[in-house]
Amino acid sequence: MNFSRTWSIYVKELVDLLRDHRTLLAMIVVPIVLYPALMLGGIQVLSTQTAELEESRFVIAFQEKSHWDDVIAPMLQDEITLLQARRAKAAADGASEELLAAMPKPVAPLIDPKITLNLEEAVRSRQVHCGVIVESAGNLQVPGQEQWRLKLLYQPEDLRSQVASERLTAAFERVADSVVERRLRMRQLDPVLIKPIVVAREQLTSAGSVLGLIVPLILVLMTITGAIYPAIDVTAGERERGTLESLMVCPVPVIDLICGKFMVVSTIAIIGAALNLASVTVTVFLGGFQQMLNMGAAEGEAGFPFWALPVVLLCLIPLAVLMSAIMIAVCSCARTFKEAQNYVLPVILAALFPGGIAALPGSRLEGLNLVMPVGNMVLLTRELLSGAHVPAASYAWVLLSTCLYAVAAVALAANVFGRESVLFADSVSLKAVFNRRLFRPAELPTLSSAALYTALLFPIWFHVQNLLQISSDDAVAGAIRGTALLLPVLFVLVPVAAMSYWRVELKKSLRTAMPSGRFLIGGVLIGLTAWIPASELFVFQDAYLASPPSLVEMNKSLMAALESMSLPMALLCLAIVPGVGEELFFRGFLLSAFGTKLKPWTAILATAIIFGVFHFIIFRFAVTMGLGIVLGVLCWRSRSVWPGIIAHVLHNGLAVYTVYNEGWRRSIGIPESETWPVHLPWHVILVGGGIFLLGIACVIVRSGQPPVQAEPAVG
Repeated sequence: MNFSRTWSIYVKELVDLLRDHRTLLAMIVVPIVLYPALMLGGIQVLSTQTAELEESRFVIAFQEKSHWDDVIAPMLQDEITLLQARRAKAAADGASEELLAAMPKPVAPLIDPKITLNLEEAVRSRQVHCGVIVESAGNLQVPGQEQWRLKLLYQPEDLRSQVASERLTAAFERVADSVVERRLRMRQLDPVLIKPIVVAREQLTSAGSVLGLIVPLILVLMTITGAIYPAIDVTAGERERGTLESLMVCPVPVIDLICGKFMVVSTIAIIGAALNLASVTVTVFLGGFQQMLNMGAAEGEAGFPFWALPVVLLCLIPLAVLMSAIMIAVCSCARTFKEAQNYVLPVILAALFPGGIAALPGSRLEGLNLVMPVGNMVLLTRELLSGAHVPAASYAWVLLSTCLYAVAAVALAANVFGRESVLFADSVSLKAVFNRRLFRPAELPTLSSAALYTALLFPIWFHVQNLLQISSDDAVAGAIRGTALLLPVLFVLVPVAAMSYWRVELKKSLRTAMPSGRFLIGGVLIGLTAWIPASELFVFQDAYLASPPSLVEMNKSLMAALESMSLPMALLCLAIVPGVGEELFFRGFLLSAFGTKLKPWTAILATAIIFGVFHFIIFRFAVTMGLGIVLGVLCWRSRSVWPGIIAHVLHNGLAVYTVYNEGWRRSIGIPESETWPVHLPWHVILVGGGIFLLGIACVIVRSGQPPVQAEPAVG
């Protein structure tokens, strides 16, 4: 990719979009004018409705007039006296006007009693708001032993009916408490006898936490919608104006065109998100709604976390890139502006679903939600605006997963944007993307297809690992067996089927050719000794970044699970299946695709990073990535996955064998799990390290220049 050409395209497209009044309308007028107006109007309407409801009169129905005259009316009169006494005491104690205003008001002045024979029918037909059935119990002849049982009939879908029942219930409870206290005093007993525990709740809601319930979903949706118009304009708009075909025949690579265009769309989306966040925040604070939103909060509450605003915007950058690339890919299949708008609607609905789930009060930034597209960003934004502490691991999972999805979406956009079958199709362009007859045979998979499948596989594999542990009685052992069953399917069979459909040559893509003997010997030597530098690297990491106790417990659980399995089963599940399946995927399918567009070391490093991320243990990431680099070099130099498979199987198999053979562990000085991690004995490091370096030498010593990898055909 030529940066100067991409920058020229970016500047040209950005200037054209900013000259368009529709872009300015969507970027500036909507967030700066519309949202404050909507919030002002919405809050004022809500306040008016709440005030009206507080002063509204409720119709309460009874079957007999005596129920009102002899039972309910005296109770509500007692409530008036009780609340007046409480208000007078609070005022004498120096309570503020806000506290006095927040105290409950009597219900009696707002009640209109009505007598009817059929209470249920009256409530259902909404002739009355609440029906009261009065049943007597206890000894009514003896003072102090009366008991009344009341049943309230209401309709929860009718707001007035629900409010009436809630206010009546609260009134009767207050009266009941006062009657109990009066009866105890009549018997010269202290009311504290029936209240051994008094619980007081102090509300700690802050402005940030209130905004955290409102802003995140709006902010994420506006980031998504901010990319819609520019994405349509640079794709379907170009085609409708008749300039896309001439643009594609210019001597500029497709990757430069698509990068320039999606950078423009991402910029507009990020600017829109920034303006929306600033507008909503300023409206809440300068508009005087902070006190309204925090009604009832305690004095001295935590202030709004202003430091979170730039962090939120930085976290939204991968999301903006992701949605911009998706919008460009979708809109590239449309021939007109109107058709593109129809294509965009399902994308917005698909983003609303995980975002809406994440916006629920019970959703938390943990487990599956860490990698749920869009939803993880809503939850992260909510936590930041609420001023909550977000662990570094949660940041890492959210940003890594979103960046991975963004890379796949950009690759997909480049693939779709450059297809002749899409560009020159007369109709049904989206179908042309998946029409096998239009595919050209290729020696290697494309970078976009590999990145797309990897991005889709990441959340699927994350969910699978969690579900395997939840659904099994023995979580760790069950997860090991389930992983051994599903890994070949998702990491080998599905990519092979996809490449067969896309007419990609399997032997070269998976690198299954047999290498020369020195690479096989190097694979054996590396596989037998790679655990030594890996162990020392982890000890070095632990010295500067202490391992959490959960990682030590995980190591103990894994060893206990292995001891419960037979040695052949453990070797099959943890050595043979992962060694073969992961090498075919990461060093075969993925490295081959990355090698078509990236330099060798860049491709090796990229696949090693993805290899480390797919193991889902942040504190082992450096060790796993280092092993991925070694295996990537071994595969690239040998042009075959077999040396890597041998090294991977031996490395995992030796780790499994050490669990079963305590004598072997002691003979080479492997520490017990209680003291893990610690340095290995010096003789093990020197001898094993020398053998490891010898294996590396077998791999990197050049016996001839390896042939250049074939470029995939554009199809």
